[in-house]
This record gives sequence, structure tokens and C-alpha cells, in this order.
Amino acid sequence: MFHRSALHTRHLVTVLGALTLIGTIATPSAFARIIRNTIDPVASVTDKGRHLIVTGPIECTHGERVYIQLTVTQRLTGAIAEGRTLLACDGEGSPQQWIVDAATHGWERFQPGPATAVASARTIRRGKTTDAHQWLVGISLVEE
Repeated sequence: MFHRSALHTRHLVTVLGALTLIGTIATPSAFARIIRNTIDPVASVTDKGRHLIVTGPIECTHGERVYIQLTVTQRLTGAIAEGRTLLACDGEGSPQQWIVDAATHGWERFQPGPATAVASARTIRRGKTTDAHQWLVGISLVEE
């Protein structure tokens, strides 16, 4: 009985090891992801309040592209701006800096002061989305 149990355990370990290896090879994008991200706390107001320059760090898996969409609102003025950017992820172990030139919608203009920025990022490999993440940060707007 002991021999059969030991043989069964060895067989199970071999099968589990093979399945783990197959899973790792067959699904490399399972580990693809957005690792670190935020929005820098200060953004610039340009073009008489019609544009914002917003930046932030992001780290994502090498070989992917990251598509970032950004919306900024300012309650004081009622202004809303949107922008987007696309980066190639370098996966070097340190965050890359992204920059978005966000343009306003409507007639409202941004002024120096507090605002709220919401960003979403989606990583893509070979045309397929591998991760998606959204974050919100209170920021300060300053004149450029």
C-alpha cells in the first residue's frame, strides 16, 4: 500500500508540474499588468484655460502598449477637459512618465486652483487587452 501511495504522489506532482509549465507557456499575458500608476499632483493651465498639461508615472509589462484616457473637472469653473495618450511599455522596473494635453469641452475655462483628475489605462498586447485600471486624484492647476 505504501508503494502505491508514494507512486501516486509522485505521479500527481509530475502532472501538476506539467500543468503549471503549460499554463505559464500558454498564457503569458496572465501576468501582464499595470503595476504602478498615479497622476502628478500639479498640472499646467495653458491656452487661456482651454488646455491642461497633465502628467504622471506608470509602469507596465514590457512588450505591451498602454492607452491612457484622462478627464479633468474643476468645480469652481464648471470646466471639463479630456485627453489621451499611447505609450510603449518598457518594463524596466521603474515608472515611465506619461503626458496628456487635455482640451476643454464647451465654453468654460480652467483657472489656477483645485481640480479632479480621473485616468483610466488599458494595456494591449497583440491587439488584445491584458489589463485595465482606473484612478482618481485631486490635483492643483497652475498657470504655465
